[in-house]
Amino acid sequence: MALVLGGNYSGLAGVAAPAPQPPGYSNTKELGRLIYTEYVYAFEIAAVILLVAIVAAIALTLRRRKASKYQNPSQQVDVKRKDRVRIVSMPSEKK
Repeated sequence: MALVLGGNYSGLAGVAAPAPQPPGYSNTKELGRLIYTEYVYAFEIAAVILLVAIVAAIALTLRRRKASKYQNPSQQVDVKRKDRVRIVSMPSEKK
């Protein structure tokens, strides 16, 4: 942002505008060509770093903690209605 706002002070005023591109030019194709040819090692290193971060996040999430509470789904399925619900009959109030 500082480069854009302070371009006059950094020497960008003397830089010529880029040449116009021919019809059918695709920025996406050009970006893909650059990433997979000139910057392939940097791209692969970034991919490995992200993969390691994903594996580490999953490992930290799935570890067993002693103080954490958890539910046992088999106990939830085995519960009977009479063990959980108590129906109480109460007389209605008159106003």
